[in-house]
This record gives sequence, structure tokens and C-alpha cells, in this order.
Amino acid sequence: MLNLIKLELKKNKLGWFFKGIILANLIILGLLCMIPAIEKSEGDQTLNSFTDYFTLSGAMVRGTMIVFAAVLISKIIIDEFKNRTHLVLFSYPVNRKKILTAKLILIFTLTLFTMVISNLFVIHALMGMNQILHLTSVMSFTVTDYFAEIVKLLMFNLATAGAALVPLYFGMKKYSTPATIVSSILIVFVTSSTGSGISLASIIYIPLALALMALGIVFLAIRNIERIDLN
Repeated sequence: MLNLIKLELKKNKLGWFFKGIILANLIILGLLCMIPAIEKSEGDQTLNSFTDYFTLSGAMVRGTMIVFAAVLISKIIIDEFKNRTHLVLFSYPVNRKKILTAKLILIFTLTLFTMVISNLFVIHALMGMNQILHLTSVMSFTVTDYFAEIVKLLMFNLATAGAALVPLYFGMKKYSTPATIVSSILIVFVTSSTGSGISLASIIYIPLALALMALGIVFLAIRNIERIDLN
């Protein structure tokens, strides 16, 4: 299985993915740095604590990574069926289930890894810039608060990395890249929207429920892969 994952990693040129993640992180960091200035100009402070900044940055990163994961699903899985290159792939003397499992493990691992690194980069870069530029005075925290937020971040990231596989279901319906991307945007809305004083980004049960749904989708996709006609 590990060899299959390595082969998938070599076959799919993912330079665009990592460059996109770096650019997205810089954009998110820039937006977070702008918030205190906007609050001061409008005289209305909406982020009142370190936890608020942690929650917002986490939601922005997770939402971005869900869309990136959908693009990975399209590039690594959907496109092969749409372009019929899977005919060559499945002609190899390797179990189809193992091939698809390797692809899904690669997508999940990349999503989780980049999500964790991105979250840590954005929040620590924000804290560092706040120390230099004095953006806001509400970023103070205790060591206990910090590690509590880190643990919560890891739990959310694990659940969200699973939830990010849900677009596989919509993409495999008609081997549609647009359907895959649009469904990921809907998932971002469900997991990260805020309204009427309630932030869905702070409710871990939502990405957890979607992760369980994704587990069922993955199980069915792997089980049904043997039924796909190669003709």
C-alpha cells in the first residue's frame, strides 16, 4: 500500500497544490491582520479574545483546505475516469480496491497535513506580527489556553480532513469536476458559516458527522470499484 501511495505521489505533480496552499495562507494572514484595522475604523470590535482569532483563522484555513481537497479528488480520481485513463491503470496486475484506497489515503493525508501546518503557520505568524505591529490588544493568552486551542484545532482538523472526502460522492456520479468543487463549497458553508450569534465553525459535531458520512462514501466507492466496466 505504501508503494502505491508513493507511486501516486510521483505520478501526480503536486507542485501547484503546495504553491496554492502557501499563497492561500498568506492571503488568510493578510485578511486577519486587516481585521483589527477595520474594527478600529468602524468602532465595532467583533473579535474580543485570542480564542476568537484562533477560531476564525481555523475556520478560514479549514474552509480553504476543503476546496483544495476537492481539487485533489478531481485531479487524482475523477479526471482518470472522465478521461478514461483508469482503463490503463486498472489493467495492471494490482487489485483495484488497493489502487483507489491508496489514492484516498494520499488525499486524506495531504489534506490533514497541510491543514495542520497551515493553521499553525497562520496563528503563529499572526501572533508574531501582533508583537511587532501591535495590531490588537486582545491576543493575550495563558499557556493553558494555548494548548487547549491546539488540542481543539487538531480535533477539528482530523474531522474536517475526513469531511473533505464527501465531494467524492458527487464527483463520481457523472465524473464531474464542477460537481466535486461545488459540493466542497457547500460543505464549507455548512461547517464554517456564522449567523445570528451562532458560529458553525465552533461546533465540532458538524465536521464529525460529515466525516462519518465520508467514511460510508469511501467504503461504498471502494466496494463498487470492482463493478466498473473496463470496456
